[in-house]
Amino acid sequence: MKLYKFLLSALVVTSAFTSCDEIDENERYIELPAAEVQRKVLLEDYTGQMCTNCPDAHRLIASMQAQYPGQVIAVAIHAGSFGILEGSNPKILGLMQPEGNEYATHFGIDAYPSAVINRVGGAIATMTDWSAAVRNEIEKESHLDIELGAEILSDGTLSIAGTLIPSADISGKLQIWVTENGISAMQIDNGKPITDYVHNHVYRTSVTDLWGDEVSLKSGIYKEFAYQITTKENWNKENLHIVAFVYNDKDGVFQVEECKVDYSEEETGE
Repeated sequence: MKLYKFLLSALVVTSAFTSCDEIDENERYIELPAAEVQRKVLLEDYTGQMCTNCPDAHRLIASMQAQYPGQVIAVAIHAGSFGILEGSNPKILGLMQPEGNEYATHFGIDAYPSAVINRVGGAIATMTDWSAAVRNEIEKESHLDIELGAEILSDGTLSIAGTLIPSADISGKLQIWVTENGISAMQIDNGKPITDYVHNHVYRTSVTDLWGDEVSLKSGIYKEFAYQITTKENWNKENLHIVAFVYNDKDGVFQVEECKVDYSEEETGE
C-alpha cells in the first residue's frame, strides 16, 4: 500500500537514494494537496481517565487542531468502564457525566479511544483513520453558518445566544454543550498514572435537551436562539466554552461553532 505523507524536504530523498529509479513504487512518498477548508468539523472524542491509550488520541487531536486552526472542534466525552464518574471517588476528581454513557451507547462505542466525526459513518476506533475522516468532512460544502456568544451574568447565570444562518432548507436539531479546558486531574498515560494531567475540551453538560432541540430552517431566513443555565461550583468559569451544532441522523452535522465564555470576576462581583 502506498504511503501518503507530506514531503518535509527533498533532502530526505536525495540523501537516501542516488536515483529515483531505484525506489520501489510502493515506498515512494506522495505529497497530498492542501485540504480545501469548507466548514468546521465536530470531533466527539470518547475517552476515559483510566484509558491508557487515550492520551495518544488527545495528542492527535491537538495536532489536527494545529493543522486546521479553528476548524476542528473537539469535545472529550468521558464514558464507559475507563471513565471515573464525577463525585464517585473522594480522592480522585472524576470527569465522567452520566450523559457520557448515553451518548456512547447510542453510537455503539465499544473501544477506547473512539471518535465520532460530524456524526457520519459511525464510531471510529482506529486512530490512524481519524485524520482522513476529518479531512473528508472539512472539504464538504456547508449550507449553514452559526454565530455564537456566551457570558456569565452578575448572578452567576451562564447566558448563551446565537444566530443560525442557513443557505438551504434544513431540518434537524440544535445541540448546545458546555465544555471546560485546563482541568488538572488523574489520567493513565501509556501505563503511567499522572495525577496532574491537563484535560481539555471536557464535556460538562448539555444546555439543550440531551439530543438537541428541534429546529427547522428556511434558506436565507435567520433564526436566533437564547438559553440560560446555572453554572456549577466546580466549573472554572474562566475556562468554559460553548459548543453549538445543528445535525440530523441522516446528514450528520451541518455546522458546528465554538466560543469562549465571557467572564470577569469584577463584573460578576465574585
